[in-house]
Amino acid sequence: MTMHGTVERGSFRRSVMSVGSTTAASRKDLDLILNFLSQDYSAAVKVASNLGSHSRWIPYPFLSNRLKKIAEEVRTQAELFRAEIVILGGQAPQVEVEEREPLEFRENIKRLVHDVEVHATLADELAHQKNKTTSENTIHLLNAVIIDMARQKDELMDIVMRLS
Repeated sequence: MTMHGTVERGSFRRSVMSVGSTTAASRKDLDLILNFLSQDYSAAVKVASNLGSHSRWIPYPFLSNRLKKIAEEVRTQAELFRAEIVILGGQAPQVEVEEREPLEFRENIKRLVHDVEVHATLADELAHQKNKTTSENTIHLLNAVIIDMARQKDELMDIVMRLS
């Protein structure tokens, strides 16, 4: 069975053809790809939720709005991972996110720094995964997300520096 679909995000658009096609990766490779895409999806959903919660305690609207925008971008990236999982014939995992209450300002900054580190770790993991996959579609998706995450990392570091 061949599945066709389209994945879009801003200027990132591609048609995909996988699972059962002559270009589909071997079953072992496909299982590996689905496994790491599921992990990426879960991590991105959690990072997006955490960044969104930080935007509520930041006292400066211009920084809060920047953080909300980044959180929305990460949510979109998570949806791209979910779409890729479905296109490849898998099922995206259920992800539980906890709603975090704001703490004292310094503690909130520590949490934000931790979540920026988690974001950076996810970006590093994507680069590592890109080298493990044989699926051109997945490599293309990972490249697009890695580029976005590099820009996001710079913006997140700027926000942290302005709050410190």
